[in-house]
Amino acid sequence: MRVSIKALNHFLHAAERGSIAKAAADLNVVPSAISNAIDVVEREFELQLVQRYPAKGIRPTAAGLAIMHKIRHLVEEYNTLFLEGTELRTALSGSLSIGYYAPVAPAFMPAIIAPLVRDHPDIKINLKEVDNERAQAGLLDGEFDLILFVAENVRTGITCQALLEAPPYVLLPPDHAMRNRKKVTQTDLHGEPLVLLDLPMSNEYYRNLAGDAGHPANIVATASTHEMVRSLVGAGIGCSILNMRPATAVTYAGDEVLAVPFRGDARALKLALGHMGGKPRRLVQAFMDATRDYFTGAAASNLIIPV
Repeated sequence: MRVSIKALNHFLHAAERGSIAKAAADLNVVPSAISNAIDVVEREFELQLVQRYPAKGIRPTAAGLAIMHKIRHLVEEYNTLFLEGTELRTALSGSLSIGYYAPVAPAFMPAIIAPLVRDHPDIKINLKEVDNERAQAGLLDGEFDLILFVAENVRTGITCQALLEAPPYVLLPPDHAMRNRKKVTQTDLHGEPLVLLDLPMSNEYYRNLAGDAGHPANIVATASTHEMVRSLVGAGIGCSILNMRPATAVTYAGDEVLAVPFRGDARALKLALGHMGGKPRRLVQAFMDATRDYFTGAAASNLIIPV
């Protein structure tokens, strides 16, 4: 049998709300209608899509999250068809979920999103900062519509569009002895106290840039956020190696920091836009277009320190 759009909507609403009772109240139907819809959808797909917890509601399984992504798309298209009629091809509405592994995303993401939200007030944007592996897993599982991530070890099934190549640079406190250098080399960093951005994938990358077999990196502090690294450097605890920079040279603590190009055998990290390919819904395509426009414009060049 085929599943009705009503059953799909009931299932989606319950899975998003995490409660059959809450979904029933929202949709003004009896709880049994929601429960029956979940059963119908699971039978049709021959998958367990939710876990039921007595007195605690429901929670989507991994398969359920993937199916929800598809159903959400279908329901939005269905609703748009009847609500907007002839404007179907041009209307932008619905929610957009974006996972990102880009430590300075606050420096560019608002500029991409603001025009979309301003021109289309029905759009809802959900942003989630994750590590590189988590971003890819979330896209494949249907949790994210799009991801911004470093194009390293890209999983099968993800379509990538390159946005920016960010070479490494050295971040210094303003009174550091190397502040007037036109470049800093790996040799210059031997023995220097280093503040490490300690994230999956980036940890080993920065350690290798700062040291070698004969001169291991002198790590005096680690931090899991870009801004904490900058603030520690600004306080004079050590220098650091990063790839992308925000628009300001002032840290949260009010200290100044100085970025100097890093010269040596160092590969740039590649920021990419990841999606599932095929023909995306209009809101996804609009964000993709806006992101590409931003990164081909002059503003994106301010995010990197050229070698």
